[in-house]
Amino acid sequence: MRVAIVHYHLDQGGVTRVIEAATTALTAAGIRHVVLTGENVPGLGYLPHPGDITADQLTESLRTAAARALDGPPDVWHFHNHSLGKNRLLPHVISRLAAAGERLVLQIHDLAEQGRPENHPLIADNRELYPFSPRIHYAFLNYRDLALFTAAGLPPETATRLPNSISATPAAPPAFDSPPLLFAPVRGIRRKNLGELVLLSVLAPAGTRVAVSRAPENPAALPIHDTWRDFVAKHHLPIGFDVVDRYSPAAGAAADFDSWVSHASHFVTTSVSEGFGLTFLESIARGKPLVGRNLPHLTADHAEHGIVSGRLYDAILVPIEWIGITILRDHLTIDLERDRRFYQLPLTGNPIGVALAAMVRDGMVDFGNLPEPLQQGIIERLADTSQRSVPLIRSGDTVRPAADWLAEALAERTPTATRDQLAPYSPENYQKSITAIYSRLTDAPASQIRHVPAEAILASCVCPENFHFLLSSRRPAPPSGKRFRAVIFDIYGTLLIAPSGGVKPDPFADPVIRDILRQAGHEPPVSPSSELHAAILRHHAAAGDPFPEIDLRVLWREILSIETGTDITGLVLAIEDAWHPARPMPGAEKLIQRLSRSGISLGLLSNAQCNTLPSLGGIADLFAPELTILSYQHRIAKPSPELFQMLTDRLAGRNIGPDETLYIGNDPLHDIVPASAAGFRTALFTGHPDSLCAGECRPDITFQNWTELQAHFS
Repeated sequence: MRVAIVHYHLDQGGVTRVIEAATTALTAAGIRHVVLTGENVPGLGYLPHPGDITADQLTESLRTAAARALDGPPDVWHFHNHSLGKNRLLPHVISRLAAAGERLVLQIHDLAEQGRPENHPLIADNRELYPFSPRIHYAFLNYRDLALFTAAGLPPETATRLPNSISATPAAPPAFDSPPLLFAPVRGIRRKNLGELVLLSVLAPAGTRVAVSRAPENPAALPIHDTWRDFVAKHHLPIGFDVVDRYSPAAGAAADFDSWVSHASHFVTTSVSEGFGLTFLESIARGKPLVGRNLPHLTADHAEHGIVSGRLYDAILVPIEWIGITILRDHLTIDLERDRRFYQLPLTGNPIGVALAAMVRDGMVDFGNLPEPLQQGIIERLADTSQRSVPLIRSGDTVRPAADWLAEALAERTPTATRDQLAPYSPENYQKSITAIYSRLTDAPASQIRHVPAEAILASCVCPENFHFLLSSRRPAPPSGKRFRAVIFDIYGTLLIAPSGGVKPDPFADPVIRDILRQAGHEPPVSPSSELHAAILRHHAAAGDPFPEIDLRVLWREILSIETGTDITGLVLAIEDAWHPARPMPGAEKLIQRLSRSGISLGLLSNAQCNTLPSLGGIADLFAPELTILSYQHRIAKPSPELFQMLTDRLAGRNIGPDETLYIGNDPLHDIVPASAAGFRTALFTGHPDSLCAGECRPDITFQNWTELQAHFS
């Protein structure tokens, strides 16, 4: 048998350790294999933009490299994390190999749908992301992910739970009378919840030290790590970052990883998301007691083998008064909205309210699900030692002061499980499992390829009640120069092409409107367009406002003698679709989708009616509801300064100023002049012959096509 193992890289990390364990197992089983990465196959590494290479070319490069190394084509292809959103081409390569009848193992360690929103745009449009057939087998690290896929339609016989192998490594136990040293054997990336490690160092008994093994390798992850490192230096807290090979755990001791493990009294974990959770089992293999945050989907797997994973808590609770519900909501509004844009999910409904209700229970919130600035504020509050009894540990049904729980847990110096209990995770069992999967595939007949719906996986993973700040996308860098934090659009003539002229007597339209009214069960007037025009003039005259607006539903109820409050939105939509049909402005949708994935807040300020948002189609959900200001909702129309002041106030809720906001419109006098007067930066769209209106203005930007405008967001 010949096997080709495929991954983006072999950099230091969890997947690399899994591949190393697999090659050891395959070698012991006498199975010839090769590991292909971006180092030996161009285009296989992290590839957000494919550039000059195509999926066909990458497929052929993989075939050539595998055949050269194995003296023939592989019998089985084993891919790791093909759907993580790190390489735009890899899912298409999988599709091509599957269509050719190749035998595939798709091993999923992590999912873009589980806390990696910035990865998702690279796979969002792929409807063949998760193929299955008897010749395709999925390997998952835990039962949670296995159940997720089988519930979405993956046949159970095509999937296996394949946990990583663990080897017991002897380590000298620490002296029982030494002060606690809590060692986190991880890289300090965001989901490891570094703030909670800092909190534990504050709440632990005097003399306790905490140490984090290494800094992140990814430069994008360094700012959060370094912010915490600087924070603890400022406040002189007993925790060290990036300690391995830089600092010694004790006088005269080496600084390498094994030395830190040897001197540690405990392993500690505060991670909020793991596919396998190596720290949980590695602590047992190293003979170290584990303390920290429970991840039930992992510890439930361990419990099936009789393993008690450690002395763990489910949450660290702090009073919402320490944060402020308004401040928490503001953070949630910005971060959750940005995530949903990356995942291309609608902003309709009440996701903010649902997420907030899930976070705040009985006046308390879990410290581990707070953004870093709020975590730091809580830690600073604990400088007052009288406050240290306030944070509570919830462990199962028990709630008690966190400091008391931690002191008791650290007083225990023996692990909660023995090394013998790791037998189910032994390299020998791993070898049996992986070779069994390969053998099953080699006997499988060719069959039709079907697909697990990618949208079903996304819907199961991404829902407001499961939102987690530490698994959300990073906030964009502060604006500089010509960059904007918010973009607000006019609609008609800017995002939509629609007939000009507004509501006027229209004898050509009257027969169509009469027919729509009859079909809806109403007796139409002789000239519905004239009746509507007259009603508008009456209401505008009575409005007492220089820029009045009226809801068309109010007018049609009046004309047709329909009871006040009756919902006739559908009727208005039907009339306007027939009388004033609108179509998308070419190029606008693509720009809006790009902006929505960038973290920029998007909104609308336009003269509009109840039929306007539906006319925008799918992009309507990309605009923030509170930044969507439509004239009919407020009974005033542009160029009223009140609408632009309203927009200013709502942006202030996001800490965004008018000078950080671009307003885009097509009308000099109704869009550009009032927006400029309110302090907004402005862009005048001149790219459609029916859009541009007369008038003098001085926009910051004038553009004819939407691609041209994109340069101002680079």
